[in-house]
Amino acid sequence: MSDALLILGMIAVTWGVRAAPFVLSNLVLSSRLLKFLNVVPAGVLAALVAEPILTSAVHEASPLQPELLAALICLILGLMRAPMLVTVIVGMGSFWLLRLAL
Repeated sequence: MSDALLILGMIAVTWGVRAAPFVLSNLVLSSRLLKFLNVVPAGVLAALVAEPILTSAVHEASPLQPELLAALICLILGLMRAPMLVTVIVGMGSFWLLRLAL
């Protein structure tokens, strides 16, 4: 029963998010709220990515794990304002190479 409720809840949330722009088309948002909403996807992605990276670094004997090193490389590229595609490709490549090497 709880699985069915979970699925119905996910359907309702997904439908609500997709229908909101049509239902609330006349709603005017403040510039401060728009700035906040623009950074929500990056914050969610960071939260999803940080957990497995930090978990592997904490539970292993050495902090030099491929996940953590590849994440640091991506962080440096991001701070240097590298294009997103370049950051993703270099991050994936560095993870695979570090995994083979370590």
